[in-house]
Amino acid sequence: MKTIAAFTARQGYLESQYHLADVKCGRHNTARRLGKIVGGQNAEKGEFPWLVSITRRGGHFCGGTVINNRFIMTAGHCLCTGIGQDILKPGNIKITISQHDLSQKNSNAYQVEIKAISIHPGYICNKPRDDIAILELEKSLQFGLRKTWKSVLPACLPFAANHDKHSKFDNILATVAGWGWTNEDSSKGGRAKTLQKARVNVIETEKCRSWYKSQGKKIKIQETQLCAGHEQGGVDACWADSGGPLMVSTDEPTDQMMVVGVVSTGIGCARPHLPGIYTRVSEYIPWIQQIIEK
Repeated sequence: MKTIAAFTARQGYLESQYHLADVKCGRHNTARRLGKIVGGQNAEKGEFPWLVSITRRGGHFCGGTVINNRFIMTAGHCLCTGIGQDILKPGNIKITISQHDLSQKNSNAYQVEIKAISIHPGYICNKPRDDIAILELEKSLQFGLRKTWKSVLPACLPFAANHDKHSKFDNILATVAGWGWTNEDSSKGGRAKTLQKARVNVIETEKCRSWYKSQGKKIKIQETQLCAGHEQGGVDACWADSGGPLMVSTDEPTDQMMVVGVVSTGIGCARPHLPGIYTRVSEYIPWIQQIIEK
């Protein structure tokens, strides 16, 4: 398994960051405590200033990523009502910026309303393919600091799959974060109140397919998807982490992060040989550009 340091030494990595905002992307609180979403350890406050909570009727149900001051990236399935192919209306949901602890009133956290929802045209509710969406905000975000920590900054994104600097990010460590369930078994762990993070390995697609097949699962993993987890299980995203970011990190001195995946689907949470399945962001860069440049 390659370490983050080994990965950042690869030629061209530092040039593979692509961002859609007018400020430097991917800057974060540099604290490096490791944790789990399933199993539970808190992230640092402000560690991922592009990560947002998507709420409905006042409750968190999905994560999202700030890609510029007007747009949030999330999963398409987060926006399905659960009734056929019906999609939530913009007025049904809100974005909470600078969220950390869902159980406390945080003076840094604030809500922003949604102006428009764009789900990838290939996405069908209850199907994992093309599971990505963009939310347009009613008001532009103000990037920068609130009190002593970074409240909101945009994420870096990878280059598109057809770009000569494109990378699949296979066989490296990545970080996933969110407020999802801390255990697949609700009797052993509920939904996290404080933002959690986990380190997971990005698995080569063919290896991931073979692992799923070895467990008797017939899920067809697409090239537009990315697998991340551990062969032995134990660490994974879970329910209500959906839509949140899978991130790879550069090393010092730049210490930036890039969002390469969107939490999408899987079988249970943290099971052996069944890593989480993410939407591969690099496959959708042209579509994302099309949405935000309308």
